[in-house]
Amino acid sequence: MPEIEEIARARSQANDHSYMEWLNALSEGASLQREAHLDDRAFMALVGACLSPRQFSLMVESLDEYAKEHPGEGSGFVLLAGYADDSPYGLGDWVAALEYAYDWLAESGRVSPGLKPLLEYISCCVEAAASAPAGYPLTGMVEEMLDRYGMETQ
Repeated sequence: MPEIEEIARARSQANDHSYMEWLNALSEGASLQREAHLDDRAFMALVGACLSPRQFSLMVESLDEYAKEHPGEGSGFVLLAGYADDSPYGLGDWVAALEYAYDWLAESGRVSPGLKPLLEYISCCVEAAASAPAGYPLTGMVEEMLDRYGMETQ
């Protein structure tokens, strides 16, 4: 895997976030990599799918939490990638949709149900998006579904 500094430099040049923001997020991610069951390939795929350091940190923390809550179920990244692979949307679309859902829950004062229920919710949104116009963004569909129907949490 390339050095964290190289990755941070490349990501900062690719978007509007600073080198230090990316370096901090990637360093945190690297420290959680093993606990989150992210091999180097998955780590780099996640880096490529995330548009911001915040998004990357949120995903790594979510994958780490999933690993702690489901120690015998394997990698949360494999679960996330599987949902993305089985849909017309890419990994980056799923990451953005997850970020939106986590933010919506926080703004609504609700506790997150965890990664797997959120992925299942987004999967339902994908099914509903089948009737949406071509190219309709997944985050837009998640936003619409959350605003219209909300989400059951504990």
